[in-house]
Amino acid sequence: MSGTPLHPTRRQLTVLCGLALVSLGWYAVEPVHPDCLVLSGGYGPGDVSPAERYTAGQDAYEQAVSDGACGPSRPRFRTWFD
Repeated sequence: MSGTPLHPTRRQLTVLCGLALVSLGWYAVEPVHPDCLVLSGGYGPGDVSPAERYTAGQDAYEQAVSDGACGPSRPRFRTWFD
C-alpha cells in the first residue's frame, strides 16, 4: 500500500476544514426559541443559583408552549430560510 503521504500543510488544511464543517453542523442544529415573553413567578431570594433560575425559566417556557402562548423551539437552520 504505497501512496504519497499528505503534505503537512494539506493535512492541517484537511483537519481544519473538517473541524469547520463539524462546528457549522453543531451550530445549525442547536435549538432556538421564537421571540415571546415568558414571565416566571414572582420575586425570590437573591441566593438562588443560576442553574435554578435557568431551570425555572425553561419550565415557564415549556408551560407557555403547552398553553399556546409561544411557539416551540426548532433547529437553527430552519430559521435560515424563513
